[in-house]
Amino acid sequence: MTAPPTETFEFCTRLAAGRELDYERFHRAIPADLDRAMRDAGVAGWRIYRKGTNLTHVVEARDRERMRATLEADPVNRAWQEQVAPFLAPSSRGAGFAGPAAARGTLIWDMSWPTR
Repeated sequence: MTAPPTETFEFCTRLAAGRELDYERFHRAIPADLDRAMRDAGVAGWRIYRKGTNLTHVVEARDRERMRATLEADPVNRAWQEQVAPFLAPSSRGAGFAGPAAARGTLIWDMSWPTR
């Protein structure tokens, strides 16, 4: 049986100045219940790259809009977003293409990595 097709998209967020290494340590492993919520929402893969204070998220999802709506309504994801918020610059989320892989920076998190 083949896996359902996925769509790959990117978006960028920005870290608050001086919080780069704190964010990397915090985000090194996500909680198991968040991993489960993301997978249940149709996320097949998620990687985060950092270059300076810029984060590039590369997401593979079965249905982007369903994923977004499901995660926005999920209490586990909402709690995670509250925990991550202090690391981010205000109004940091933007949409769009982030550029070639080399311009994304260093890989700091991959959904395939162990959870906590």
